[in-house]
Amino acid sequence: MRTVFDPDARHSLIVRLRSLSPESQARWGRMNAPQALCHMADQVRCALGDIPTQPRRSILNNRLIRFFAVHLLPWPKGRIPTVPEMLTATPGVWEEDRSSLEALLERAAERGEDGEWTEHPAFGRLSGREWGWLIYKHTDYHLRQFRA
Repeated sequence: MRTVFDPDARHSLIVRLRSLSPESQARWGRMNAPQALCHMADQVRCALGDIPTQPRRSILNNRLIRFFAVHLLPWPKGRIPTVPEMLTATPGVWEEDRSSLEALLERAAERGEDGEWTEHPAFGRLSGREWGWLIYKHTDYHLRQFRA
């Protein structure tokens, strides 16, 4: 499983981010590219504790079900409900928003698997290793959404 902690995997995300433009068209979902960029950044901010999260009880709190959801099952296109914490930022200047996301990916990598990580609002308590996988997969999902 690719992870944000792997320098090559992280670099590939950043290269793909730089191929996006504000005009990039989504293949699915309701977000436009600027909104998706802010949403991806909000997810990393939640992981790092920059945005306080409100944990919810859900079936995804179960480790086995969470493993299947994160690693084995394909994520549905456009049908995944988003927690409000990951929809807090509003698009601003494109280059600044993209640079901010790149910096957040680097901060997450610097924190490392053994760092202090916050609780995910839907998945519950995650290890650093799990956050690394989830940040990578979530960013990749949205980049594929915009053909990047």
